Amino acid sequence: MKTALLFTVLVLSATTGQAADSCRPGAKSVVQDLKSLCQELDKKNETHCQIKTPAKAEKVPEITYGLLSASGKMKGLFEKLNTIQQAFLKESGGCPGGCSKVNSPVVEIKTEPTGTVADPACPAVYSVLQVSATEASKFGVRQTDKFFQKAFRLVGDEKACQEKASTFAQETLMGKNEFGSFLEDHKCKSPCSYASVIRMKTEKLSKAECAVVLELSVQCGPPKKDREWKTNASLTKAFRCEVAP
Repeated sequence: MKTALLFTVLVLSATTGQAADSCRPGAKSVVQDLKSLCQELDKKNETHCQIKTPAKAEKVPEITYGLLSASGKMKGLFEKLNTIQQAFLKESGGCPGGCSKVNSPVVEIKTEPTGTVADPACPAVYSVLQVSATEASKFGVRQTDKFFQKAFRLVGDEKACQEKASTFAQETLMGKNEFGSFLEDHKCKSPCSYASVIRMKTEKLSKAECAVVLELSVQCGPPKKDREWKTNASLTKAFRCEVAP
């Protein structure tokens, strides 16, 4: 956070008596006083710019698809989410005066089979997969309680960042990258099936750069009844207010 006011201190002169006074126990120098004042202003400015209104989530209609229609349906879903996101990124209101708005939209996509069947080789209900610290390091992810986390930063707009993150997530779920193959071979073997949550928090760093934090929850459960899935998605219009530079 930046202090709203910039102080320039000019020390012109000091008498011997004044210098002695400033050195007495408990006495404060002018510089110390101004430093304390700056810190107090920082706290007040940060408090002034805090927002207490919860972020609103906008949902898109649920989609159901099979293997053949999956690509087209997911493409259409991401296009809808991107339309909502681009409109939100242009919004500027919502922050107190003297504060600047930083939009950080959060996309969440939940997918699961439309139906399952029991199998003794698989969990009866979906449970979150976890990896060891060594395994997480090997595949470049971070393990939290319920999610695998991976950060992306690149030259491009918010859409480019989200495409990078969503590609990693989908390739993992389809076993098309090293991490996905490892999960299939060691954590959730066939005929067990996946349910998943993809969460992406995106932020524009500059005109040329964007960043996204991907959180991927992979859950292992009973086999699919049919080769069909359903997906629910939403975009949460999250933002924060910062002290204007």
